[in-house]
Amino acid sequence: MLSKQFRLKKKYQFNYVYRVGKTVGSSTMVLYYCPSKNTNVKVGISVSKKIGHAVVRNRTKRKIREAIFPSLPHIKPNFNVVIIAKQAIVDASFKTILSELNYLLKKANLKENNEKSAKSDN
Repeated sequence: MLSKQFRLKKKYQFNYVYRVGKTVGSSTMVLYYCPSKNTNVKVGISVSKKIGHAVVRNRTKRKIREAIFPSLPHIKPNFNVVIIAKQAIVDASFKTILSELNYLLKKANLKENNEKSAKSDN
């Protein structure tokens, strides 16, 4: 579960990310991101009614939340991120969602580089 400090909730917050942010996409989701004044990363999830009825939309949101949770400490601070689900996410496994989310974060250059610190320890 994402705590309140990591969530985008208001419509104006989403609209700001859509208007100012940059976009990267994959077959199951689109990621919008932009810098912010907050010290934490804030994440918003959007699932359209085109995806399915309420049960399907809520299940999709839970899968995305669960996939983003382990990545939160590795995302660069001071960013707002909005994840928009595409129709293909309904049939995708959790493993696929997790790998595509990590791919999008790397493509957007939002992941912090921990490989450098691991190499310096050896």
